[in-house]
Amino acid sequence: LNNKIDVFSKALLATTVACARCHDHKLEAVSQRDYYALAAVFTTPRWTSRVADAPAKNDMAIAKLKELRAAIRGEVAITWRGASLTPAALQTTLGDVAKLTPQIHEIAYPLVRLARNEFTAAKTDWQAARNLRRLANATYKPLAELPVLPKAWVREGDGMKHGFVDEATPLVALEGDAIVSRLLPCGYHTHALSSKLPGALRMPPQMDVPGKFVSLNLAGGEFSGHIVVDDHAFQNETFSFLTNVDPEWKSFADAGLKNGVQQVTIEFATSALNPNFPPRTGLAKGMKYQDLGYDKRSWLSITGIVSHDASGVPQDALDAFAALYDGDPPKEPWQRACGWFAAAVKRWCDGKTQSGDCALLDWLLVKGLLPNKATPDGKLAGLVNEYRRVESEIAFPRTVNSMDERETARTSYPLNVRGNVDVTGALVEPDFLRMFDGRNRVAASKGSGRLELVESLLHPEHPLTARVYVNRVWQWVFGAGLVATPDDFGRLGDKPSHPALLDWLAREFIREGWSTKKLVRRLVLSQTFRQSSLVTDAAKERDPSNRLLHHYPTRRLEAEAIRDSLLAVSGRLDPQLYGRPILPPRSVEDGLKRLFTGPLDGNGRRSIYLQMSIMDPPKFLVGFNLPDLKLPTGRRDVTNVPSQALIMLNDPFVNAMAKHWASEVMKENAASHEDRIRSMFARALGRQPLEIEMQRWVSALEDFGSNTADAWERLAHAFFNTKEFIYYR
Repeated sequence: LNNKIDVFSKALLATTVACARCHDHKLEAVSQRDYYALAAVFTTPRWTSRVADAPAKNDMAIAKLKELRAAIRGEVAITWRGASLTPAALQTTLGDVAKLTPQIHEIAYPLVRLARNEFTAAKTDWQAARNLRRLANATYKPLAELPVLPKAWVREGDGMKHGFVDEATPLVALEGDAIVSRLLPCGYHTHALSSKLPGALRMPPQMDVPGKFVSLNLAGGEFSGHIVVDDHAFQNETFSFLTNVDPEWKSFADAGLKNGVQQVTIEFATSALNPNFPPRTGLAKGMKYQDLGYDKRSWLSITGIVSHDASGVPQDALDAFAALYDGDPPKEPWQRACGWFAAAVKRWCDGKTQSGDCALLDWLLVKGLLPNKATPDGKLAGLVNEYRRVESEIAFPRTVNSMDERETARTSYPLNVRGNVDVTGALVEPDFLRMFDGRNRVAASKGSGRLELVESLLHPEHPLTARVYVNRVWQWVFGAGLVATPDDFGRLGDKPSHPALLDWLAREFIREGWSTKKLVRRLVLSQTFRQSSLVTDAAKERDPSNRLLHHYPTRRLEAEAIRDSLLAVSGRLDPQLYGRPILPPRSVEDGLKRLFTGPLDGNGRRSIYLQMSIMDPPKFLVGFNLPDLKLPTGRRDVTNVPSQALIMLNDPFVNAMAKHWASEVMKENAASHEDRIRSMFARALGRQPLEIEMQRWVSALEDFGSNTADAWERLAHAFFNTKEFIYYR
């Protein structure tokens, strides 16, 4: 939270608000109350994982899958109507009953009792167990009747949005000869159409949920599960994975509230919406050592939600057996059993499935007592193949760790006395800095105030936002901002070198619709930008630090630009946009932290695609002043130290790029060595060599071994080590 406030205030306001965490700001008009008012803004939303795909991206495919599933169900119903079940088939399926000891809730239980001629005793046991279970279940209060979700519970992803199904809905098999994988009980199933579709269900804070316990009937696989989020700690390691195919009740007890204000929420999610997936190595059983968790099928089922005040979970009321035990003991028990199953099949075919039928039908399906294969050239096979084709074209979801303000109540945040989280003071409502009170509506918001905060920042009369942004763009173009301290416009910050220019640029920026493109065009077309880097003695005497920009300052490339230049000049750069992050090369891996090594040249991808880890950032970039990844850095340090020269001389990446460039140079159809060197000058330095330079580089080539691969590689390496390669002017 402190980092969020620090980044927000420095990046958008150039104000060091984080200094007020422990006390009123000593230098700026920021009170401790202001700090915790912003904290309330950022803690009201839920911190979680969200789907980042375009809305309705999968709607056409989902509609087609629903249509195909209905058609497949219709064809399967025709097949199942003609199927017959005999006592002999049931008895053969059971096998040696002497070896079976099923539980009373299992479908095999009454069949084993029939095989032992114990129908009457079994009925008595069922009635007694059912009465006890119904009595016990009366203490559990359903929070909602699905598909309606309990108040303030939030669902996320197409898997949940389109995942509710009626009792015994077929789950179409995505591979193999089977038509139906299984039949799904009534409830939400994120994989009901495709296990690529993500889904999550999120509880409100436990203090807002009735009862001391909440229990859900859950099933899941392929790294779905539930996570307990303590005070927005949504990337902790309290994620428990689900591995049960059949729903099982899981109970969650209210957690104690630390200082009376701590919020504890619980999320149930597929892997794509798990904000800390993949976890550290070893915490997700079944994941391979270097598995980065991309493109995982995952599924989650939720078929019941109840609250209660005593420990325990609801029990199966044994509804599936009601028709079997209805009436007097039969003269032909096995015929009764066959009729019991046949009635459930008929109800399913007629679309009149009732409670308990899903368990019966699924048992028949698993045991192979219902037809579940299609004729290769038949209509049903065509429908299944089309279903699989459409499902295979659904892309895996893209998700990001973000915020969700749906169904969240406006939250106050306790002022921490002297910044100590264990010593709380008065609750502070969401608000903005009081110095801007006349220009925002954050305090009046019914929600967190984030939207109103943004609207306030973009108000044309806001004194800082446009100026701060324009100053940063100026810094990117000229190397130093009009205000040299981009993160601090306050008393300890630098004064503007050209205050009137900063004001004018900010006004023009707003007038032109906050367009960065237009702003950059304005700056690079200016006479100031088009100056040379030559310095006259008179100008140097009057403005030694070049704050008045009497010449264009010579600047070293940033770390990422140095690496990208090596890739571009060598011909190894991959210009592709977007895609997964690339692991940086590492000399030592740390599997427990998932710090694996990647390709030496990152597969030619630009540095923006390198994966950043605060535990081990890319070593090459760190050598050239990559900022601390934990801190907001408006202006990078620039150093010139021996280690940087050693990197350009000895780093395996630099050497590999030199070798690659040399191989490209030798492929050129050049008339002479001089032509190749001119080409290398143009590519590396953007200019043609002077005559004296040409003589020196030709001489160097001869010293390296003339026209050999090794000589050209060493020459390419020498180009990389010129100052002109990593500096520009």
